[in-house]
Amino acid sequence: MEKEILNQVNKAIGEAIVTELVGYNKPLSKLTARVIEANEEKLFGIINTEMQSMLNSDDFELQLRLALNAKLAKTLISRMGGELEKRVNELKADPTTRAKVTVAIDRILSNQTSTP
Repeated sequence: MEKEILNQVNKAIGEAIVTELVGYNKPLSKLTARVIEANEEKLFGIINTEMQSMLNSDDFELQLRLALNAKLAKTLISRMGGELEKRVNELKADPTTRAKVTVAIDRILSNQTSTP
């Protein structure tokens, strides 16, 4: 029982420390901002170098193209979905189209049953 109480006290103290040190306008946030400001040029150089390296990478270009193609395809399909559905419904409602589809299905089925 004492061990459980001690664990709860330690947990509560730990949470209180985190609450007081981390978060908006808390000491660690302010210190981190000061450190970043003091090393701004060096950090900018590191980030800029890595960004340029990434942008010049063939693999990055390929991955970016694949991601863009996937996104564009998804967007086009979602925008065309309603139009395609509308057209399919029009074809379903047309008696001539329904007859042609029925005849085509009958031909396929008769070819399947007659082949050994």
